[in-house]
Amino acid sequence: MLVINNFISVLKKIVMKRFCILLSGVVLIASCKKNDQPTPVDNKPMTYIDLKDSAVTFSHSASYDLNGDGEKDVLFSTLLVGDPINKEDKKQWYVTSSFNASLPVEEGESIPVLNLADSIPVGNFNGYTWYNASSIILAQKVIGEVGDPIWQGDWKNAAHRFIPIQLKKTDGVYNGWIEVSFSTANEKIILHKAAISKQAGKAIAAGK
Repeated sequence: MLVINNFISVLKKIVMKRFCILLSGVVLIASCKKNDQPTPVDNKPMTYIDLKDSAVTFSHSASYDLNGDGEKDVLFSTLLVGDPINKEDKKQWYVTSSFNASLPVEEGESIPVLNLADSIPVGNFNGYTWYNASSIILAQKVIGEVGDPIWQGDWKNAAHRFIPIQLKKTDGVYNGWIEVSFSTANEKIILHKAAISKQAGKAIAAGK
């Protein structure tokens, strides 16, 4: 009887030992599986908006909410201006920023035509000052009584160039850009895409 009891005791110890080893293995495997699972992280410093190569032809417009707060930040529009003194009409294409959005404007009422990777600083730069609620002529077609029409404006030959923009929120300002082209042949501005920084008070690169 004593031998049987000793055998049962040894058997229990073996079973418990194997159970502990098995349990440890399960815990280890579960731990490894948990650690092997990648954690989704959005490392992109910008929020990108596809403007789908939208075209603004004369007498049409397009406006966009760039930061998703439900408010329009920028408007692209046109205007026909008659000049009786010079006996000419002007078809004008504008970009207009909202009260909480700013464009860098210089004294001549123009904005910089940025190339890919050009810097967009937080402060004023190169003679340009950030102004909110600004309305700037990008290009215009001057039609006189005689002669051929003439195209004017810094953006009349733009091909994938970038408009710098800055959005104001309670925690600071957020830099961004809008990629555009202009076709004088088809008389339209083409809106490719836009992006806004996810970090307040941060300088960015156009198109990046």
